[in-house]
Amino acid sequence: MVADFLIVFISLFVIIDPLVSIPVFMSLFGRSERRKQRRAALDAAVAALLILVVFSLFGSAILGWMSISISAFMIAGGILLLYLSFDFIRGEIPKTRTIEDDPAEVIVPVATPLLAGPGAITTSIYFTHVYGAGLTLSAIALVMAACFVFLYFSNRISRTIGNNGLKIITRIMGMLTAAIAIGLIEKALVLWGVLAI
Repeated sequence: MVADFLIVFISLFVIIDPLVSIPVFMSLFGRSERRKQRRAALDAAVAALLILVVFSLFGSAILGWMSISISAFMIAGGILLLYLSFDFIRGEIPKTRTIEDDPAEVIVPVATPLLAGPGAITTSIYFTHVYGAGLTLSAIALVMAACFVFLYFSNRISRTIGNNGLKIITRIMGMLTAAIAIGLIEKALVLWGVLAI
């Protein structure tokens, strides 16, 4: 049980990678007062949490309604994650324009697609199918709590590790994301009988 939870938590944390959101969050709220930064960080984490919870609970039903098998979804999700990992490996960090520091503005692009993006949604649906809703939702909640902390202390984290540090960590996360993507594709091929364990 603990091992399964760690697998889900670590995988989601790597795919979501809150460090990638720090430059975007700082461009929006880096000069705002701490109260607005705290509100924006909380809004982003809660919005991303709600998005992932909805897809975790109803994603399989939506797939069934569309006559899409979980194996096909795993293949599609794996390819998507692999594609996203290339940006991370190249050290590219999403860019955004500077806008008014209204905490509500953090929903897009920070809450989605940076935190609750296609990769996180795909993985949440898959983990709910494999490990159950309770364990997956608990892991999602813990990951989003960590995301709130990362965003709230984004100024301090950025000053501590610097832009080069962010890029190095992003590349490492990209490699891990690519490995998770390959694992999803491999599991789907095993279910189809194309590969043998």
